[in-house]
Amino acid sequence: MKKEKVIFIILEFGTAIRNVLRTDIFKILKAQKDIKIVIFSPIVDESFRREFESENVIVEPNPKHRDFLTRGIESIKKYVWAKGTGVATLKIKRKHKPIVKPRYALMGKILMGIVGDHFKLLNILNRLQVFFFKDSKADYYFDKYKPDLVFYTTMYAKDPCIEIEAKKRNIKTINLIHSWDNLTIKGPFAAVPDKTVVWNEILKEELIKYHNFPENDIYISGIPQFDIYFNKNEFSTKEEFFKKWGLDKDKKLLTYASAVPGIAPYNQDIVEILYDALKNEQFNYPCQIVVRLHPKDNYELFKKFEGLDDIVIQKPGRPADVRDKWNPTHEDMKTLAELMCYSDVVVNIASTITIDAVAFDTPVVCIGFDGYQQRPYSRSCKRYYDYDHFKNIVNSGGVRISYSKEDLIKHINVYLAEPSLDIEGREKIRKGQCWKLDGNAGKRTAEFTLQYLEE
Repeated sequence: MKKEKVIFIILEFGTAIRNVLRTDIFKILKAQKDIKIVIFSPIVDESFRREFESENVIVEPNPKHRDFLTRGIESIKKYVWAKGTGVATLKIKRKHKPIVKPRYALMGKILMGIVGDHFKLLNILNRLQVFFFKDSKADYYFDKYKPDLVFYTTMYAKDPCIEIEAKKRNIKTINLIHSWDNLTIKGPFAAVPDKTVVWNEILKEELIKYHNFPENDIYISGIPQFDIYFNKNEFSTKEEFFKKWGLDKDKKLLTYASAVPGIAPYNQDIVEILYDALKNEQFNYPCQIVVRLHPKDNYELFKKFEGLDDIVIQKPGRPADVRDKWNPTHEDMKTLAELMCYSDVVVNIASTITIDAVAFDTPVVCIGFDGYQQRPYSRSCKRYYDYDHFKNIVNSGGVRISYSKEDLIKHINVYLAEPSLDIEGREKIRKGQCWKLDGNAGKRTAEFTLQYLEE
């Protein structure tokens, strides 16, 4: 008789390492004496194994799957989902780049004409995908470990090998939606889970509306990686934080969180605009700048700011061979929390960092212009503020969007003078996006997982 239960945890991104392995999700699951955990990770070096492997935890490499038929069905699904749901985000994205290759779009159009209802067609395509799926690596891992539940952390896996095999074998599955934009920007599920964990009511409504997911199979947890934000007693003091990063405690702190270079290839322009404004005394208070680079950003582009007064370049986490190039440490998560807490204004380009800052009631200014460049709407960052997930932020009145460098300086000065401005809007964002900031989102997710495992 099999005495222990086995859980597969599938990771693809550094964000998943942060959301799962560095929260109470993993801590609580690992503490169960009758459960074995197999982590499938893109990082499998000795350092990673030493950190996470134990008597009941094993690390395996993510298996790759390049089956032409599976990929073809996925592309057709994406076309059908985009056309059927009419999500505004993908309509905007189509103006810049087609969603799928023309042959898959044509097949999707023909099938929609035959079947009619797009959700019905998606169900058929999902069943076909599972039926035709065959992978020896997936067979090997399932036969070796005999999992009772598969917990995966992205709905749009590049290689949904384990996820589809779990559906084929009728193994229980849970998907943690790991970011607020996934349900309206990434298309349909690569493999439809039995249960889904989401951050908030907004995502729950999107999951029902755009993915026809049963309401009873959705669980709201809050944001696991935000649990660290709850207990400020574990933070360094503001004086300690400023000293560590060489900051001046008598100056206001402006933080610019750079965006993915593919989204904003002009990150360095924004930094230059901010720094020139600082040096030309265009801010109404003495200021200093911290530039927190996106893990994918090219540090070489910011070297010209090294050694200059009143500017610090901060590189997050450790570089890693994952899709977002990031293996975040606990210290890095703590540093981000402290940075958001002690900043006077946070500047970003339509980023999740907006929610991080608002969690501490820190004012946020968003960039709606393309640095020194002039770009058409279809390629400009202006379009991001019309994306479905960010409309909720815009409509809240909790942030200010700058459509020129003059706007940027003006909005920063307004917040420096009156930090309480737009406080009601920030509270609306906090309640809508964070759901509960009580430090227990990871615990709730783990307990839900264990409950479903035992059902």
